[in-house]
Amino acid sequence: MGRAALVAELTATSGPRGGAADLLPPGHAVLRDAGGALTVVLPDAAAAREFTGRYTRRLRERAGDLTPVVAHVPYGRWEQGPPDTPVGVDEALAVLPERLRRARRSMSALHTPARGHGITAPCSVSGGPAEVVDSTRFQDTHVYERVSADVARARGAGRRWHRAHSEDWLEGAAAASGSPPLALPMEADLLGREHGGLSRVALVHVDVNGLGAILGDYRERVADPAVPGSGAMAQRHLSAHLRGLVEGLARTLVRAVAATVRAGDGDRPVIPGAGTAGPVPLSHTPDGRVCLPLRPIVVAGDDLTVLCDARLALSLVRYALDWLDADPEAVADPRDPRVALHLALADAVPGPGRTVTAPGGLTHATHVPTVGAGIAIQPVGAPLAWGYDLCEAMCRRAKRYRTESAETDPRVAEEHAVAWTTRSGGVERVERMLDRDRRPPLPRTELPLTGRRFIGFLERYLSADAPGGLLADGGTRRRGWLVSALAPLLESGADPGPELARRSRAVGAPVDLPLEWTPGAVLDAIGVADLYLDPGLAAALPPRLPQIRGRKGAPS
Repeated sequence: MGRAALVAELTATSGPRGGAADLLPPGHAVLRDAGGALTVVLPDAAAAREFTGRYTRRLRERAGDLTPVVAHVPYGRWEQGPPDTPVGVDEALAVLPERLRRARRSMSALHTPARGHGITAPCSVSGGPAEVVDSTRFQDTHVYERVSADVARARGAGRRWHRAHSEDWLEGAAAASGSPPLALPMEADLLGREHGGLSRVALVHVDVNGLGAILGDYRERVADPAVPGSGAMAQRHLSAHLRGLVEGLARTLVRAVAATVRAGDGDRPVIPGAGTAGPVPLSHTPDGRVCLPLRPIVVAGDDLTVLCDARLALSLVRYALDWLDADPEAVADPRDPRVALHLALADAVPGPGRTVTAPGGLTHATHVPTVGAGIAIQPVGAPLAWGYDLCEAMCRRAKRYRTESAETDPRVAEEHAVAWTTRSGGVERVERMLDRDRRPPLPRTELPLTGRRFIGFLERYLSADAPGGLLADGGTRRRGWLVSALAPLLESGADPGPELARRSRAVGAPVDLPLEWTPGAVLDAIGVADLYLDPGLAAALPPRLPQIRGRKGAPS
């Protein structure tokens, strides 16, 4: 997280910590300064060379392990220029990606770090020579960690990022009962750990579907051929709205979870809910604030990654889909990031947008794009990097499924897509097992799911009120039978009817499965039944409520 925050600072062109703000010469135009990329129009070649030299020197001083890749694309009518010189800014931007790829392929040996033998203590993170002492962390019970300056700077950037965004996300958040001060945990070990129970965390990754096509189409429709660079500026304008949408979603998820917290006098604060996994007890920070069981760790561009207690992961994704699918006309407030993005696209893209069907059967149209969501449920203490790679892989899997399914069913193109895994380990190994589970003639999973099927899956199999649902009557008495008796039958392809009848006689009550059940969906539900809690996020904070701009600097 600290590395990502440091990269964001180094490519920023505004704010007190802008990495390039004070280096840019007069007469420049910034076309992109996000996602680790910086695209700037400079007045001449000499200014470009001087800026590049000063900027790369700053990168070397602040983040020595980062390797900048630079491409200069001259444009305009040159008397001595080559015949393929781009005529204008738009033409120069079109050839810029290839120039960057060429520069990356032909990097000289001077760009390769020269590793020497350190004579000081080794950095506890990188293994290189330690340069500073990090007083915020202990290497053992009495000695502070010794790290390289690069690691210390990244950690500092991460702490600044966390503090600044936590204040924004928690502004206006209120608990369901009591008035405890709230906080987001800095340590991952404070999430999902419960003595005597299951200890699982989940990483949830959300990514906008078809971002390249959205930006490209918007550029073609909005750009003015008579104004050089108008296409790139239009894309930057739309990217700002998309970034506001993602940041708004992160803020809403935090506030929705906060709205379910119940804190009474003398009682430990908890998040109650329907399901065998609840309630979720909450911990306190040293200064007495209640830690919410989630923490956004990546909020950049069109990407959102949230680390949370695994018991909330599926409910958080459902709430996110409901929030994105809210009717812009019902939200109404143009300061809401969904409405702002909807209006921006509605002015440029013909047609009403995609059609969304509400639970009651009513439909409405919205230009807010669909997303792919990936969930990786991991044991507490597992390497966080593995979980992050897995949730990204599940998101890619969901998006790929949506694209392939849309070829036979055009309606799928208007839906979100969701995939998850409870396995841990390398991405390739987990994906091989998931592919194996999907093979006919006995598919043991229905994942990935479209957004509509995902919501139907939760309501049919994991709702406490669903007829035949796995969590009916609390589900605790059925857990052992589901795992040890029913699941092996379904995996083998046998008819579960005799076993259901035997179980009915044993418990003295009817035992059934949901209507129109499938073996793959039942096995998916059994896999997460112990890790599912429905805290009623939509009831605590209705998704249709407008999200008003937070503190100064927060996106609208």
